[in-house]
Amino acid sequence: MRYVELTTQQTGQLTELYKASSSHRERQRAQALLLSSRGFTIPALSDLFEVDRDTISRWFDRWQEWLETRATLCLQDQFRPGRPAELDRDQKKR
Repeated sequence: MRYVELTTQQTGQLTELYKASSSHRERQRAQALLLSSRGFTIPALSDLFEVDRDTISRWFDRWQEWLETRATLCLQDQFRPGRPAELDRDQKKR
């Protein structure tokens, strides 16, 4: 079984993020980490949040990576540019 171990400080930070974030996804991820630290398993979290087990594992992996590198905020969505434009530059000017 894989669980997240949190320090008191990390628990406080995640609790604050869970309460204050305007992003539903960030709140979900923070709550999943908090629940894991309390003994909830990946299958239980997967059922609770209605996401695939691999998704929960990725959230844990991103958290672990952030702990090691502190490079980027791990609970925010990464930039996704979206669908390519259907109009070319000349068509947009008209």
